[in-house]
Amino acid sequence: MDYKFKGIIPPVVTLFNKDGEFDWEANYILADHLIKKGVHGLLYMGSMGEFSSLPLQERKLFVEKMVRYVDGRVPVLVGTGTTSLKDTIYLSQHAESVGADGVLVVNPFYWKFTERQLYDYYMNVVQNLKIPLVIYNIPSLTGQDLSPDLILRLAMDHENIVGIKDTTERLGHIRQLISITHQRSDFAVFAAFDDLILPALQMGAAGAINGTATFLPELSVRLFESFTTGQYQEVLVLNESILKLMSIYELSQPLFIAVKEAVHQLILGYQTSHQLPITECDPLKKDVHLFLKQNHLFSYDK
Repeated sequence: MDYKFKGIIPPVVTLFNKDGEFDWEANYILADHLIKKGVHGLLYMGSMGEFSSLPLQERKLFVEKMVRYVDGRVPVLVGTGTTSLKDTIYLSQHAESVGADGVLVVNPFYWKFTERQLYDYYMNVVQNLKIPLVIYNIPSLTGQDLSPDLILRLAMDHENIVGIKDTTERLGHIRQLISITHQRSDFAVFAAFDDLILPALQMGAAGAINGTATFLPELSVRLFESFTTGQYQEVLVLNESILKLMSIYELSQPLFIAVKEAVHQLILGYQTSHQLPITECDPLKKDVHLFLKQNHLFSYDK
């Protein structure tokens, strides 16, 4: 399969300072760490990156500086979806102009749309772009699931729509997507939930855009690479370790807060700040520390 994107692409958290502005040093340290650990790409301004809470100008600034900093070391995907078609096209064209390798576009949320309307939405975005577009399906937050039939139509009609991040706990939905898009050998289906990485790969997925890879990328990277080289006994061991990490998502609401705290403790070694309405959560620090300790994660080499 000649995928434009494949492997493990962490949905990177966005780190802020106490003034609510971007903590550039912290964001650069995190990027360097993830690249050093062998990730196959980086996703900025996804759900974990708090895109929905940021003004357009801040999203543009962050993307511009992070793409420049990564400097082609790995492919960079940028989340550019909004509830406005014009804004989505605007952010997507900006990502293209600053050197991003592709965009991840969530379907417009708040209202539910017909499949024809959703098709037209993505068609209008991709027709205004030269870089690849990956569809982002996350029905738990948008309130609307994108059907395999819709994805097939988009994939077959627009060669620059190159994949989908399917953030659903239903393995059958991922299987349908892989099966129905097999006519496009370069169309990549990505799992999102960490416990579905292995079964998704077994069915032909291109990789995963999974949250735990943001604070412990080496496990997911090793699982992917061991799978592709046929080292299945190691795959099973790694998968068992990854399954234990899923409980971190139960420690906070929204779930990216706990993931960010794991980044603080495992990678940065210091705290960054949150944006309102999220405030500092001292009990969470202890909960995440206990979670990491119970999973023996502090023994990993940084």
